[in-house]
Amino acid sequence: MFSKEEAKEIRQLFWHKLENRTRRIPGQKGKKIKWIFDETNIKGLDLRFDINRQRAIVALEINHRSEDRRLQLYEKLEACKSIFETEYGGALTWDYLYSKEEGREVCRVYEMLSPADMYRQEQWPEIMKFMIDRMIRLEKAFLEVKDFLLHDELGG
Repeated sequence: MFSKEEAKEIRQLFWHKLENRTRRIPGQKGKKIKWIFDETNIKGLDLRFDINRQRAIVALEINHRSEDRRLQLYEKLEACKSIFETEYGGALTWDYLYSKEEGREVCRVYEMLSPADMYRQEQWPEIMKFMIDRMIRLEKAFLEVKDFLLHDELGG
C-alpha cells in the first residue's frame, strides 16, 4: 500500500503524463488537442475524466446545483440519445442519478474502462489511450447536440 504522500505523487504524475500525451495528436505534426471540459458554455454541464483504483471513466456530467435543472438538461440530452451515440460511435451508460465518491449526485453519460487502477503504472498506456480516444469522441458527440441543449439555455 502507498502512504498518502506517495499516492498523491502518483496521482500528480498520472495527470501530468496524461496532459503530456494530449499535447500532440498522433500523426498530425504540431497539432495540439484542446479539451472543452468546463468550457461547454452550458452552466452545470462539463466533460470529465474520472479514475480510481477500480475503473476509468470519461463522462459528460450534468452537475447543476438545481436538481430540477439537472434533470431538465438530462432529459433534453436523452431526447437526442440516438444522435449523440451515433456521433460518439457506440453505446454509452446513461445515469440520471450517479453518486460521486464524495456523495454528490449528478447526471452522467459515460463510458467506463474496468478494471483500471491509476496506481498501477503498467496500465497507464492502455488507460490513457482509452481516456484520450473517448474524450475526443465525447466532445464530438457533445458538439453535435450542443445547439439543441443551448437553445433551452437561452430561453428558447
